[in-house]
Amino acid sequence: MSGKIQFYTFIIFAGSIVSCKNDAVDLPPQVQSATVINNEISALTARIKFGLSRESDAVVEYWPASGSEGEALRSAVSASKINHSVALFQLKEKTAYNYKVLIADESGNRVAAGDVKTFTTAAIPDWLKTFYSESENSIQESLPGYYFVVPSIKPNGLFLLDKTGKIAWYWSPPAKYAIKTARLTPKNTVLMLLDENGTPFGDGNIILETSLAGDTLSYFRMGEKGFDKSVHHDLQMDAKGNIVAITNEFQNNLPGDGLLMLDSQGNKVWEWSIFPELTNIDPSNFAQPWGNSLVIDKDNNYIVSFRALSQVWKINAITGKVMWKLGQNGNVKMPEGSHFMFQHFAHRNGNDEIMLFDNGGAARPSTRVLSFALNETTLETTQRINIPFSSTLYSPIMGSTMLLPDGNILSASATNGKLLKTDKTGNIIWTLKAAGPIYRAEYVEGLF
Repeated sequence: MSGKIQFYTFIIFAGSIVSCKNDAVDLPPQVQSATVINNEISALTARIKFGLSRESDAVVEYWPASGSEGEALRSAVSASKINHSVALFQLKEKTAYNYKVLIADESGNRVAAGDVKTFTTAAIPDWLKTFYSESENSIQESLPGYYFVVPSIKPNGLFLLDKTGKIAWYWSPPAKYAIKTARLTPKNTVLMLLDENGTPFGDGNIILETSLAGDTLSYFRMGEKGFDKSVHHDLQMDAKGNIVAITNEFQNNLPGDGLLMLDSQGNKVWEWSIFPELTNIDPSNFAQPWGNSLVIDKDNNYIVSFRALSQVWKINAITGKVMWKLGQNGNVKMPEGSHFMFQHFAHRNGNDEIMLFDNGGAARPSTRVLSFALNETTLETTQRINIPFSSTLYSPIMGSTMLLPDGNILSASATNGKLLKTDKTGNIIWTLKAAGPIYRAEYVEGLF
């Protein structure tokens, strides 16, 4: 009899264990711990790290503590797991924010996985407030994207301006680094060339890729693996995740330029040198070709601007063959009066034209925006855009220009510290002013 009692007791006890386990599974996951990362390096971005009681996907909803939850923004969905790290964007400096973690219930509705928590953002650093004053810059833009600005000062960083002229995002490196150039990648990450040695011009010894939330994704130092040459002025990430950069080359004590491709691990994949192409150039007439911009063309070959030659080249990404040379003493036929001087930011625009910022120089101290329809078979061009700037916008070095989605043009008059939007006849639609030089600026969409 006692044996039966023990057996029934065991069944009841086991059933209660199973029931407790089922109840635990049925309970929605709850936040066990949460940490907020936010500092002066990127005060308008925060990283929320939290653990759940069991695996689940999650989003974070957040809003100013002084406002209403009805104004809340939501993060991207973090895939199902226990430990999450979620980025928050479009924050304001020195502002208290409420946030809560939401998970999906059995019906797919988002429900809270814990109490509302609070954090306060850091301040925007003084260098950025000195460089760009929001109170002195205001625009009303219909385009939905952002303006990605690369200053040319130290200390420096990178920032995005929204369609009202406000700072929407920035990233400021530790003081020992200077950012020489930066590009947004096909993955919506930021690829930067940093210098920690105080080298002049656009040279750097560190290639860094970060997320917009500031997470380090790649870090390559010159002298390690395939990174065996100094990089300068520009770099890009291709669709495969390889990094292509302009390098310094030397032959017989003559400075030149090259290209270097590194894979995602920093190994050398491909390289190219300009010296086989220098046979028709008198070395006494130039200091170096001075490559200053690099873009990956629609056929995956490279368009490179060589400032000292006043030429833009297209280089085959596999063979290294130069496919054409546009500019003074090049092999592309150009209309009278369309030759450019010491140009920057040569690229193919949205209308399939080769577009560039024509800096000008001592022989012609004026700056223009130019674009060309180029027949790559006949090597002939037709000029499509020719916008001369006023003398107050003359920029003998640096600068950029690009065609906007609405058919207007964004330019960085670099040495004047001005961003301007013009129509195709040169009429200025708006201007934004910085306190120092701007290396380049680009319009971007779909970041957040």
